[in-house]
Amino acid sequence: MIIYKSRFLTRGEVWFNEEPARRNLDWLLYNQCPQPVPHAKRKYFHSYVVDLEGSPADLLGRMNNDTVYKIRRARDKDHVVCEFSEDGDVRLLDQFEAMHNRFAAAKGLSPLNRRRLNSVATAGALVLSVAKDSEGAPLVYHAFYRNRQRITLLFSVSCFRDLASSAARNAIGRANRLLTWAEMLRCKEQDLKCFDFGGWYPGTADQSLLQVNAFKKGFGGRVVREYECEQILSLRGWAILTAAAVLRRRKEPVIPAQDNGTVGRRRLNLRWGKWNWWRGLGVPVARNSPKRGLVFGQQTGCVYLSIAFPDSRRGLVR
Repeated sequence: MIIYKSRFLTRGEVWFNEEPARRNLDWLLYNQCPQPVPHAKRKYFHSYVVDLEGSPADLLGRMNNDTVYKIRRARDKDHVVCEFSEDGDVRLLDQFEAMHNRFAAAKGLSPLNRRRLNSVATAGALVLSVAKDSEGAPLVYHAFYRNRQRITLLFSVSCFRDLASSAARNAIGRANRLLTWAEMLRCKEQDLKCFDFGGWYPGTADQSLLQVNAFKKGFGGRVVREYECEQILSLRGWAILTAAAVLRRRKEPVIPAQDNGTVGRRRLNLRWGKWNWWRGLGVPVARNSPKRGLVFGQQTGCVYLSIAFPDSRRGLVR
């Protein structure tokens, strides 16, 4: 388990079937758990895993021919070298962060959450790996969370988008495959049972993500469906996360007024499970209300919060 502070909250995270310690937490996230956590918000999480049973020859035999060819070419002709770190080396973390942030900026993603990664390292669960070219320049970085039986990819970043040459980009792709293969062999040596690519796109529309799926599929694994669950454990956590959700919702398109003349309304429903302390706050409970602000309701022993934002001037939600 890792624990770290975000801007306002103390957050905890666990992976797989690990048992959390709930001490002094505002927010608890369960990553890739096999079953949904009771009384927690949950969603499906798809990933792609390779079982590490059998010999290295057996693992290669499950891969497609293109993947095997590119692994061997990266090793024998490109002379790519793979290196590993499991001790939270600050210098290597800094180098990884720099490449990650360049990669994220090019794709319009958020920069690295260094506090979270430092917490993984402090817990002794971080594995960093890098593939370097024949001159020692880093090409690809991977960051993993590892426990005693399973390792899962958290980040994969490269300088792919910095390169104009298709030949250079192809070399990055080969180095990425060799690094993944070297990681699998290392995991086998450490008696890990499962290598997890840390995600799988279950859709059909996004061509770039389908290409990532094809890369993973080349290693001969299988798709699994697990759960990502979260629990809010404090009133402070509830207040801050509710406010953040409201701000996100206010940026969404407006909803027109209904044909019957009632004011248009956007409603955010948040389910907080069976938290009896809500009933001790003296908050009035009502099914519906046309007024601006908070609307409360109860159903099957759970408390629901609905936040409505009517706009009486235009009949639209702002």
